[in-house]
Amino acid sequence: MTRPPSSSPPRWTLTHGADLSIHVWGDDCLVHHALSNDTHRLAAWLVPALRRLGQQPPATLEELTTLMEADEDSARDALEQLERLLLVEPC
Repeated sequence: MTRPPSSSPPRWTLTHGADLSIHVWGDDCLVHHALSNDTHRLAAWLVPALRRLGQQPPATLEELTTLMEADEDSARDALEQLERLLLVEPC
């Protein structure tokens, strides 16, 4: 999704009402979104960021990038994909 430029970078949070259940197996994980009853198979490197957002939202892109152990472009792309799945949203 394209957003208009802003003076400060967005912070991220779980989508309103998201109650995620996360199960990790090796390099993959299953994330169940209780409100929508959707289940998604994701890469396990996203789990630390999702857990952080579930415990203490919101978080900056920089913080989530560190948790994902990714470069900023990869982290931004991952967050945008998670946004399309209605798991996270900028705030």
